[in-house]
Amino acid sequence: MSTNASQVVDEETFTMLQELMADEFAELLDFFHKDVTAALTELPVCVQQADTAQVGAICHKLKSSSKLIGAFNMAEFARLLEEFKDDHDQPRASEHLRQLAAEYAQVLVWLESRQVSA
Repeated sequence: MSTNASQVVDEETFTMLQELMADEFAELLDFFHKDVTAALTELPVCVQQADTAQVGAICHKLKSSSKLIGAFNMAEFARLLEEFKDDHDQPRASEHLRQLAAEYAQVLVWLESRQVSA
């Protein structure tokens, strides 16, 4: 598995998952998209309300699903936002949330460029 920080999605990880999942791959990407979209709707409210436990739980799940498809930068932003449960730093959490959303937008562009719908 290569971990080039400039890659939006790690090609090797993505291809291996695609081969492994075969016919269920599109369904997995659809689930990933719906999960991230829901999280990015819920997270700003949780950060604003200082619901650190919920932010931690959501981000832990996002971190795992992002790593699964090879979106390692996105997983890192989810990990950084997950730290809100421990540090309670709302300005930092807001910045990590912005970075997470921006990285997800890049993941979508990457998927679209490969004609893979999410």
